[in-house]
Amino acid sequence: MMIRSRRVLFGAGAALLAAPALAQNASNMPVVGSQTRASPLNVIDTLAAAGNFNRFITLARLAGRVEDLRGAGPFTLLAPTDEAIGRIPAGLRQNWMGTENTDNQEGNIQQGDRLRLMAFVDLHIVPGRYTLAQLANTSTQLRTMNGNVIEVASQPGQEYRTRIVSDTGFGVGGVNAELRPTRFLVPEMIASNGVVLPIDVALIQ
Repeated sequence: MMIRSRRVLFGAGAALLAAPALAQNASNMPVVGSQTRASPLNVIDTLAAAGNFNRFITLARLAGRVEDLRGAGPFTLLAPTDEAIGRIPAGLRQNWMGTENTDNQEGNIQQGDRLRLMAFVDLHIVPGRYTLAQLANTSTQLRTMNGNVIEVASQPGQEYRTRIVSDTGFGVGGVNAELRPTRFLVPEMIASNGVVLPIDVALIQ
């Protein structure tokens, strides 16, 4: 269920499971068109197949969220492109990631701030399934898995944009690398357990 215009949609707390009220049937999925691409894969494997989200996938893996995002969902994943992740100040990324143990294929973090890294990844995950068609021509507020509220705004003939409108979630230790709203890029990707909405600027609280 989606509440429009300044109403907040709440997730299922800190667990990476969507509240039942947010789940939607497959019959509600949009018809595939010029701005929608369907995938039989889950949201994280859909990202991997797309090829330009490798940096975000790495962060999700280090944060321990990859297997969660392969779960039942549904999830709406605001996925920063590799270019968007590259705009985050290098020092901030290094603080999150620390030094990866290259001798360990599990990729454990050494000397990194995993709590803030998890907060960053969770800031891009919304419980429930929200397509561009559902978010069109309105202003909608959604609560992320990190506890922050983001606003998605769209006007006829204009780009979809999103921004953080509350800082109730755990901070990730920085400010947005670019002081402008994040744009949604097309096509969106409909996955087996949710929706991937590519974005051009990473969300940083």
